[in-house]
This record gives sequence, structure tokens and C-alpha cells, in this order.
Amino acid sequence: MSEQVDAVLEAKNIYSGYGKLQVINGISLYVKRGEMVTIIGPNGSGKSTFIKTIIGLVTLFSGKVYIDGKDVTGKKPYEIIREGIPIGYVPQLANVFPSLTIEENLKMGYYTKKWDKSFTDRVRVLFDLFPILEERFKQRASLLSGGERQQLALARSLMPTPRILLLDEPTAALAPILAEEMLQLIVKMRKELDISVLIVEQRAKRALQLSDRGYVFVTGTIAAEGTADDLLQEDKIRKLYLGQKD
Repeated sequence: MSEQVDAVLEAKNIYSGYGKLQVINGISLYVKRGEMVTIIGPNGSGKSTFIKTIIGLVTLFSGKVYIDGKDVTGKKPYEIIREGIPIGYVPQLANVFPSLTIEENLKMGYYTKKWDKSFTDRVRVLFDLFPILEERFKQRASLLSGGERQQLALARSLMPTPRILLLDEPTAALAPILAEEMLQLIVKMRKELDISVLIVEQRAKRALQLSDRGYVFVTGTIAAEGTADDLLQEDKIRKLYLGQKD
């Protein structure tokens, strides 16, 4: 059992990597119900690798992972999905099926359930958050702009009604205005759907401003952690990781 009673995600003493290459070196973190938590750090610090470890895309060498109180340590993505573990994931950039329509992409996120009235009902809930997807429901994803593809990726990850969403740089390759719109959409989604969020974001300062807490990764370890406000005010963190000189 998870020791954090109110945690929807808890990772304990995680070591993971690729082949014999160890990238994550003893990281422990948690996300409480309803929280938004940001992971920041330099390139190569293990942020994306950690996210992928949680969902079984990277080999877990040792440690424990709990989602909604259930032990998912070492489980592959299909096993987590098959067991109905309430988690969603949006990878960087290549995160939609371009040859499929929006409708078909959403069905891919719902494929463990029947495509009946429950699918229609779930889609209608998400249309309130992503109205552009309703307008272009029958169009192929290849015809969407970068920002619209990110909306589709988010919507698809929400189809199975997860309790926590793992986002790996959701504003990557987006223009500043679109990036801000995406972050605001994530905040709105979190509030309206009562969902927890663990986010890796290249716009570190802005992501922290919208978050409850944060972790700073350096070479596969946690160099600092705390409330978002505390991290934003820490001089060393502001200078090294948030691009501020004063």
C-alpha cells in the first residue's frame, strides 16, 4: 500500500534507465489528489525518463510505484490499461495518429470500453473543453494545427476518465501564445474534471506559477522540492533553472 494516503501517484526510491544505463537514481515523489505538480531541470536530467518509467515505457530497476493506491511496479502500459488503473499520459510531439480521424483517435483512448452511448457521453463532456474537436470530429488528425493536435492528445488521454494525467512537455513546438493557451487549458481541465496533473514543461517558470508544488531534477536525482511559491523565490533555482539573472 502507498504510505501517502491522499496520494493519487506515489513513486518510492525509483532507479531506472535504458539497458544497463541507469538514468534515474533513487527518486521519490508524490502527487496528491487534485494537485498540479511540475518537474523542472536541465536537459538530460531525467524528467521524461522518469515519467516514462511510471507508465512502464522505461525499465524499472528497483523501487515502487503506486497509482490510486494500487501497486503498478514494473507493469507494462497495456497491463496498466487492461487493469483499469486511472492514469492518462501525453507524450511529447508525436502523440496522435495522423491517419485517423479525431473520432477514431478518441476511440483509441477508449478502446478498453464499448463504443456505445458511454463513448458519446464522454466525448460530449470533453467537447466542452475542446470545442474545436467537435467542429472537426470527422477530419483526419493530419489536418490539424500543432495546437489542435495537442488538444486532441489531451482529450484522448482523458477518455478513460483518469484520476491523474502525466504530461511530457505539452507546449513543445508551440508558439508562445499557443503555449500559454495550452497551459491555461490544462488548468481549466484540472479544475473542471477534478484531476491531478504531473507535468514536465520547458516553460518552467510559467508551469510553476500554475502549480501547487514542484521538483527540480539534476542528473537523475531530486536537487530541490517544495511548494511552487518557494521554488519560484529561491535565488539559486531562479538563476539556474528559471532563466532569471537577478
